[in-house]
Amino acid sequence: MITIDLNFKIEKTKDNYDIVKINKDDKWIYIGSKYNMESEIDKFLERIGKDDNRNRIFLIYGFAAGEHIKALRNRFQYNKILVFEPNTKLKKYIDTIDWVESDVNLEVLCCKKEEFLNNILKYINEFDLEVTEFTYFSNYNNIYGYELKKFLQEVKDCFVSMRINISTRFSFSERWFETLIRNIPYMVNGTPLDLYKNKYRNKPAIIVSAGPSLEKNIDQLKQLNDEMLIISGGRNLKSLIDKDIKPNFVTAADPDDLCYELLKGYIEDLNIPLIFYEGTNEKIVDNHKGEKLFFSTSAFIQSIAEKNLMSFAAGGSVAHIMTKCAISFGCNPIIFIGQDLAYTNDKKYSSISDNRDLVEKDTYLENESNIWIKDINGEKVRTSLVLNQFRINFEQIIEQFPDIEFINATEGGARIRGAIEMPLCEVLKKYRGEKIEPISKIENKVNMRKNAIDALNEAKESAEFIIEKCKVTLRYLDELKISYIMKNNNRVNSILKKIDKIDEQINEQYEHILLLESLIYPIIYKTLVGKSTNSDNPNFDEMKIIVGQNKNLYKEILEKLKFSIKYIDEALLKLQEDE
Repeated sequence: MITIDLNFKIEKTKDNYDIVKINKDDKWIYIGSKYNMESEIDKFLERIGKDDNRNRIFLIYGFAAGEHIKALRNRFQYNKILVFEPNTKLKKYIDTIDWVESDVNLEVLCCKKEEFLNNILKYINEFDLEVTEFTYFSNYNNIYGYELKKFLQEVKDCFVSMRINISTRFSFSERWFETLIRNIPYMVNGTPLDLYKNKYRNKPAIIVSAGPSLEKNIDQLKQLNDEMLIISGGRNLKSLIDKDIKPNFVTAADPDDLCYELLKGYIEDLNIPLIFYEGTNEKIVDNHKGEKLFFSTSAFIQSIAEKNLMSFAAGGSVAHIMTKCAISFGCNPIIFIGQDLAYTNDKKYSSISDNRDLVEKDTYLENESNIWIKDINGEKVRTSLVLNQFRINFEQIIEQFPDIEFINATEGGARIRGAIEMPLCEVLKKYRGEKIEPISKIENKVNMRKNAIDALNEAKESAEFIIEKCKVTLRYLDELKISYIMKNNNRVNSILKKIDKIDEQINEQYEHILLLESLIYPIIYKTLVGKSTNSDNPNFDEMKIIVGQNKNLYKEILEKLKFSIKYIDEALLKLQEDE
């Protein structure tokens, strides 16, 4: 638990501040100093510092009577302040304080662990990570030691997840755009996964991953005669096929060419439905000859599909996608095998899956960020921050669906909280049932091809418009710098108004280039987190920085849009050829 119910009283200190006294373990304890609260507030502010940066966000543990929050607000009038108060009874009192309610940049949270993630993400996003600072007030760390430890673990998990997401979006920015564009022709001919919702209601599903423990029990799947739904990732497809085990679905999500190499020679001849999305390596989708089912995280794809398609990408790995698909199919129970989420026996993948891995072996064991966690036997097992975050994400999925029974039949690796641990042989005896029928194609009544052609033409037109406006703005920025040096204020103001007008015109066009979202994300991120000055009246050096930042921004947008038009033309040609 990260919250606790404790009775409290509000009193006055000797130096006339409000102070909270709480009852814990039948003892009344003051939060702060009964005799010198001003000193406690000064210590708190000293840890904060005096840097007057409006971008700074303060994450404070402990509201108490709010005197330190008042002092913080006096020093930082415009900054966002997010306070976590662990005492649920005190939070009810805080909700009645007028100055708290009237401060639009102040939020006081008090929520259960399972609600924490959704609550904190309302106020802190990935653009805020670099400027978010944490501290606690006075003796909160002693009074709420257990709750603070749990709170910090939740904050760490949340922030690590966001950093992984940022890193991934930067790494795959252009690649995701390429796969999106090149997968559009296959998506317009495919079937949205939404149409198969509850297709396998209350049927058992086995999620097959490529963890080190897979070789322990993969052969047991031969006993099945289509009595359980088998959903496989791409890495272990060869292992299954070579053992005459044919999965009901194969799932591919990564844009990497390595993912295609792992499937090459198998994906071409198997009539197994493929689950994919716009970020899947396009060679996999192109070479796969069976039924294609897709989900989407792209606003562009959803617009041409004329509906809010379900997204299964939450969690970070293909195994999370397979799990979410099984949930959508209505499957129950959902069984994991090969889901180690750790380096069992110092191995990254099972030997039967690893023999096609083109990555240099064993380097992952030398990573300084590796950690040790509890395995299914209660012992310690080595894992990475990324794999551990995958484990946490699985646990969150399990919490979200309490009516579904999740079984960890991996027989190795990390313990997944909320999943029943059971050997696969026992799972097969207990849950195998009626024959699982293969899916039949459901006709998609939406004309996605026509919608895609219209949307791509519109996107190309908007991209070309923005390119020309960026060129004009770059010329204006050169003039702005000169006019500022010459102290020609009238010209400076005139240029700024023209740039503002162009920005309005560009913003109007952005809604027509939804497919460029992944492509321009790094630009948006660097722009929002990289501001070097907050001055309303910049000096010459600050003005040079402002002009330089804006020139880089428009140059990057211009180059990305030029890059995109070539791919848009290719997609239009492909769609029109297939029409």
